[in-house]
Amino acid sequence: MLRTMRRVYVVWVYRTLTNPLAVKFAVFMYALIHLSLYVSYRSVLQNVPAGYSLQKSSLYLRDAFFHTEFFTQALIILALVTAPFLAYDTVRNLGSQVRRRVITRV
Repeated sequence: MLRTMRRVYVVWVYRTLTNPLAVKFAVFMYALIHLSLYVSYRSVLQNVPAGYSLQKSSLYLRDAFFHTEFFTQALIILALVTAPFLAYDTVRNLGSQVRRRVITRV
């Protein structure tokens, strides 16, 4: 009995970890956590130019990005690339759950 349940748990963990949404979430969180080790968000926000304008802010962010180390740039790109895919999968999964609940209630 114990060996059977262990196999069931191993299969469950494997399926959970290989779920595309879980993989995208893990990659996104990896990028954010390691990015917070290299970048001080407070300092970046304090250095934003006074008198908010889209042009000044975009120039500041561009210059800040280009003047960082390669690993930091790679983490930012990784987070920016995985975020839309993660958002798309999340919205799609939530939409299918809402449809299932509406169909089962009718």
